Amino acid sequence: MPTELETCTIAALVGMLLGGSVTYAITHKIDGAALAQEQKAHSDDISRINATAAQQLADAIAKRQVAEGKVVTIQQQYEQEIANHAKDALDFRARLLAGTQRVRVRTVAGSCAGAASQSTSTAPGTDDTASYADIAPAVAAGVYAVADQGDAEIIKLRRLQEYIKGLQDDGYINK
Repeated sequence: MPTELETCTIAALVGMLLGGSVTYAITHKIDGAALAQEQKAHSDDISRINATAAQQLADAIAKRQVAEGKVVTIQQQYEQEIANHAKDALDFRARLLAGTQRVRVRTVAGSCAGAASQSTSTAPGTDDTASYADIAPAVAAGVYAVADQGDAEIIKLRRLQEYIKGLQDDGYINK
């Protein structure tokens, strides 16, 4: 039979084990509740972040659509201006060729022997020796055509120069 000391020791060990088990169970329950609370908070944070990101994405898409709409509008205006300019240029050249539109230039007296018409009238505030001549319709239309295409030709020339410079920079051709 166990002695009293052994019985007390066994009782104490059983008590410690039971106390430890109870303490563990309570701590586990508390920790489980805290963990569940942390997981819920984390889940709420993730949901809030997702909602914010979705809203920001929707706002960005809306802003992009507005910007694209503005670009389309500007592109349409630009194309309309180009079409209007082309029509105006053709109409002006047609008027020049038909003779309904004239180009008059100021000349030095006596230098316009072959001009279509000469006038010795002077504009207010000019000297009396000035004369004016109308340029022949075909010549005026040709001059206008060259002047009208000048900007496009300048742009082409600049692009060609940039291309050649790029080839030179890359070593394909000598400078």
